[in-house]
Amino acid sequence: MTPRISVSDDAALHLREELHGQLLRIAFTTGCGGSGYRLSLASEPMDGDHLIAIGDIRLALDDMSASRLDGAVIAWDLEEDGFTLDHPDAVTAVWCG
Repeated sequence: MTPRISVSDDAALHLREELHGQLLRIAFTTGCGGSGYRLSLASEPMDGDHLIAIGDIRLALDDMSASRLDGAVIAWDLEEDGFTLDHPDAVTAVWCG
C-alpha cells in the first residue's frame, strides 16, 4: 500500500528551493528516546524504498515509514526554521538523559 502523504504549501515552497533534483528521504528510526522519523536529502533512493511523487516533489520512504505514514503531512515550522512530519499515529516520546 502506498501511503497518502501531503505537503503543506509552505513546506512545498521550501522543498523546491532545497531539493535541486534530489528527493526527500524519510526513514523510521529508533533509540533510547523512542521512535521517530529522519528526513534527509538523497540523490537516489535506497534499495527497497517506496517512491512517491507529490507534484514535482519526490519522496523516498523506507519500508517502516511507508507502512506507518498514511495520512501524514509534511509541514514547515517557521519558529524552528525546519520541516515537521505530522501524522495521525504519532505518540509522545520520553528521552533518556
